[in-house]
Amino acid sequence: MIYDFKLPDIGEGLTEGELVKWHVKEGDTVKENDPICNVLTDKAEVEIPSPKNGKIFKLAAKAGEKVKVHETLVAIDVAGPDAKPAAAAAVEPGGRAVPDALKGSASAPGAAVSATPAVRKLASDLKVDLGKISGTGPTGRITEDDVRRAANGTAPSSNGAVKPASASATAASGADEHIPFIGIRRKTAEKMAESWRTIPHVSHMDEADFTALVKLRQEMKAEAEKKSIKLTYLPFIIKALIKTFKEFPQFNAVLDEKAGAIIHKRDCHVGIAASTPSGLMVPVIKDAEKKDVWTLASDIHRLADKARAGKIEAADLSGGTFTITNIGPIGGLFATPIINYPEVAILAVMKLQERPVARDGAVQIRSMANLVLTFDHRVTDGAQAASFMNTLIKGLENPKTLL
Repeated sequence: MIYDFKLPDIGEGLTEGELVKWHVKEGDTVKENDPICNVLTDKAEVEIPSPKNGKIFKLAAKAGEKVKVHETLVAIDVAGPDAKPAAAAAVEPGGRAVPDALKGSASAPGAAVSATPAVRKLASDLKVDLGKISGTGPTGRITEDDVRRAANGTAPSSNGAVKPASASATAASGADEHIPFIGIRRKTAEKMAESWRTIPHVSHMDEADFTALVKLRQEMKAEAEKKSIKLTYLPFIIKALIKTFKEFPQFNAVLDEKAGAIIHKRDCHVGIAASTPSGLMVPVIKDAEKKDVWTLASDIHRLADKARAGKIEAADLSGGTFTITNIGPIGGLFATPIINYPEVAILAVMKLQERPVARDGAVQIRSMANLVLTFDHRVTDGAQAASFMNTLIKGLENPKTLL
């Protein structure tokens, strides 16, 4: 008996999701609540559990495909009142029901394959036998490109072999690695491209003396261990930012072009860029202005751990008003980060290291770090950015005022 499990509405106004990866394959046995796949929404990558005990009958999408809410995601062979006879599950290779428009007559060449009428006409015009090539489209569907490649002798055949146009083409194709451009990586790319197209980016760079902050953090380590909290420099940077926003609210803001207004945000929801196995994510610490250093430290690591484990929720990735990207632990002197649209600014924290600097007419070894503020030039100007950084650095160099 076949149960068609449809993509559920998981909130956030979701209408469709991108199938990122399957945790199962056809023929696998699953139990209720076992993870079966990951689906990417506009906000986060979500793990979808199995609704039933049973055996995977058909997967209805491939990695990278979009699946609409309430569209069949997977067919599961189960027993129970919600099931229907297997014979009623008319699905094509890959799992989706075959629309009437895609079905050919039994006597037509290539009638058993999945292809649209337009593709069939193109195949007829180019004298290509659809039955002898493999489709690269969704659920194995043959595309116009597949037909054209077949006509040129470079398409995969139905048994998986490739007919190369030349020996050099074979050698070249064997040298390249094709990595699917899907999931978080593609979503990040879309957001970054939107930001770059929309915002005139300007970056202002300066350096901060972290010597006093290094000493203060060292003094607080014993208490941090008692609280089982990993204390980094980020909570202090967030506290310094919040203090700076009071004087320069235009950096904790969004530009509403339709309304013709720059909106200074009352609350500070600070995003922390985190590198994960799936790609870049930005967990957001909500209401950071209401939290002390210990709570901020706890939130940072809790959210970062969830993001790296692929367990982050959509609500934890939305609503940011300002973003920090901490490149320092990896290294580097300067960077020009792209703003996390629709925010208007982002701060990059670079490598913390000891450097010789001039103090009171003498050279001293101090713990220094470069800071880079990238801002939206439509919302604020270079002079304000320089003043913002001066105030931020003053707070970081006098860290006890942040407690």
